[in-house]
Amino acid sequence: MSGRPAVCGFRLLLLGLGTSVSITCLALTYCVGHLDRQTNEDKNVAEKVQVDGEESKIRQLHVKIQELEEQLSMERLRACPLDLPQTRPVRTCAEKTNFVFIKTHKSGSETMTSLFHRYGDERMLEFVLPRGDVNDWYLGWPIPITKDIYRPAKSGTFNIMCEHTIFNKPAMSKIMPKDTVYVTILREPFEQFKSSFKYHLLPKILGIPENSDVLQEFFRQPETYDDIYTSGAEEVRKVRTGIPDGISVTRNFMAHDLGYPREQWENSTYMEDFIKYIDEEFIFVMILEHFEESLVLLKRSMCWEFQDIIYYPSNVAVYPYKMDRRQNLIDAHKKLSKVDYALYQYFNKTLWERIEEGGQDFKEELEAFRKIQRVTTRYCESKSTTPLSFPSTKWSMEVRITRHFCSRYGMDTGRYLDHVLKKRYDGLLT
Repeated sequence: MSGRPAVCGFRLLLLGLGTSVSITCLALTYCVGHLDRQTNEDKNVAEKVQVDGEESKIRQLHVKIQELEEQLSMERLRACPLDLPQTRPVRTCAEKTNFVFIKTHKSGSETMTSLFHRYGDERMLEFVLPRGDVNDWYLGWPIPITKDIYRPAKSGTFNIMCEHTIFNKPAMSKIMPKDTVYVTILREPFEQFKSSFKYHLLPKILGIPENSDVLQEFFRQPETYDDIYTSGAEEVRKVRTGIPDGISVTRNFMAHDLGYPREQWENSTYMEDFIKYIDEEFIFVMILEHFEESLVLLKRSMCWEFQDIIYYPSNVAVYPYKMDRRQNLIDAHKKLSKVDYALYQYFNKTLWERIEEGGQDFKEELEAFRKIQRVTTRYCESKSTTPLSFPSTKWSMEVRITRHFCSRYGMDTGRYLDHVLKKRYDGLLT
């Protein structure tokens, strides 16, 4: 009984190497039949076992059944993985490996940083790392980066800067190579506000009961509450960890990360010029609400492969007012965060212009990536040790997913910085 799966996998391997997908799928039907019958046989045996004194045998049989079902699922994936057009991409661009990612708060930037860490780690590229050891993840934020904040480049040249910092082109140009490109991500401002409001403990700091209508109360006197949060009061500082005096986490927070000065919040001319400046300096601005579309456009901008943009969602929180979209609250927030709304409106528009320019080819590329993303997620969540591969297409070279890849793709900033990148820098990890 135990020999059938191995024989089955061997037959599929031979077929997969030398025959068409359709013949391989016919072979899979044969193997699936054997695996299904074996699973059913084990289930029948389990049903015949007497309950008295046989609990352990039943548990063992259930474990065996689960293993067979998982093997069956992965055999299906490997034998007939995806209906992708198989060809080799024609490259008219060069891969960009020198870049700065401006990590805007509560905008999906943790997911992107994890992706960028993995990208650089796989290529042994040099990161701009904070000087501290464990739990030091900032590069000067909330002020522009200076030389005393980061570790010197061991190779002599940096490739990637992607930790929390403030965008400042003159300061960053002194650190990064001349061909460095800049990337960031924006989120619909009211959604970003709610996430920041929860994450930075605004109800607790402001004394608003969690079981009350916290958003309605905040917008009853938002400027007063913002002044309390940004004050230097000792009782506020004790709870407001990681945020210095004078920094608002509810008003134009994304604009602050991009270097927009607070004293210009109400200056519409300055705001328009600033948006033009960001558009000129950044190779691409992603939009969280259209995350996978943004990833494919990022891939095109950077001349990367599908494997480089596979992602693992990080810091996905659930809270009572997450779905609150009351228009009166949104309108109130727009008055407070004019710059964030202007940035989002502009770059969301440019995103869709680029998507429309891509036409049908972009739609097909996006669908191909989504299929690879789904199957990779299932594979990494399984216990399978056999590498998973997807053929090259006109949009990307072959994608090969291993258990090592899976162990890295789910790492958050803390684990990657403290347990991989800093240890490698210190010579503790090869």
